[in-house]
Amino acid sequence: MYYLVGCILIGIIAVLFACLVYCGFSSLKLAIDTIDAAADFLARTKRIILVPILYFFITLIIICIWASAMVCVASMNKIEKG
Repeated sequence: MYYLVGCILIGIIAVLFACLVYCGFSSLKLAIDTIDAAADFLARTKRIILVPILYFFITLIIICIWASAMVCVASMNKIEKG
């Protein structure tokens, strides 16, 4: 009995979802076209993907240099028991 009620409930939800997709098809088509255009743009311009990756590695190098310089400066101090 529970399976029958569950199947009917899921069927009603599926029909409602189909109605919502049908009513909002123009918005859905516009969203799909926008994503498709963005994907085509990124496929043609690899430089847009390369710039953040390059910036990440440059920043990582600068942070490593800064951290090593900070360790060198901190090691020059005299260590006293406090």
